[in-house]
Amino acid sequence: MAVLGRAALIIALATTLFGIGASLYGARRGRRDWVDAGRRSVYALAAILSVAFVVLEAAFINNDFAYNTVANNSSLTTPLFYRAAAMWGSQEGSLLLWVWLLSLWSSLAVFLTRNRLREIVPYAVAVQLGFGAFFTLMLVFFASPFNLTNPAPVNGAGLDPLLRNPAMMIHPPMLYSGYTFFTIPFAFAVGALITRRFDAEWIQIARRFALASWLFLALDAWLAPDLQDLAQAYALAWPPNPLPPWSVPLACAIAALLGGLIAAIGARVALRRTRSELRPGDTA
Repeated sequence: MAVLGRAALIIALATTLFGIGASLYGARRGRRDWVDAGRRSVYALAAILSVAFVVLEAAFINNDFAYNTVANNSSLTTPLFYRAAAMWGSQEGSLLLWVWLLSLWSSLAVFLTRNRLREIVPYAVAVQLGFGAFFTLMLVFFASPFNLTNPAPVNGAGLDPLLRNPAMMIHPPMLYSGYTFFTIPFAFAVGALITRRFDAEWIQIARRFALASWLFLALDAWLAPDLQDLAQAYALAWPPNPLPPWSVPLACAIAALLGGLIAAIGARVALRRTRSELRPGDTA
């Protein structure tokens, strides 16, 4: 099964690179078939990473200590509830969770805009796949969750006591969903800048995903003190992780962005209404 998981990550990396190239080539050459191939790459990435996610999650649930990640973060005495959540208690599993959620929400964005914003979407897809390429590159070459030990240890080290918190099941998925949702407005903004599309249509779409990001982060911050205690535990469990303490300030920043997007849409609607009410003689 580890071979399947490792192969899935390699194929996922190749899929992101192909999707980036197909989207950019199709957008620059006006080739709709290549643009569609880039869009389908996002769906393929989500499916492939789902395979890798299931393989690693099954290894944790089944106490397969041949996996280094499982041996370092679970044990025979770890309850099933915590074994199911122990995957994202490790750095490797956390990266896999991040890119998996990124692929899922990117697929949702591509599906919702399948018949809209034809000029912007290819560039937005390329940006999203660029994020996916970065994380899959890290997983393939630097932090693979499918490295094995032979012979396998009889028991594992167990989950870090600081992470034995019921909120462990929801905190990382909520937090990472908030982060990954926020990449979608960024991707559409990049596409709008490249194509010089400054109308309200793409802003309306970006606002929805920014709102989803804000909801996840705000809910994550509101479920204190348990999640805040878990955030501190994350920082102590593996200090290089800088992510959890940023949920509150990032939620505030997204709230400000939402206000700006709503104001921009309102201003455009008011301007359009004023222009429609004006007659040629009124400007004399």
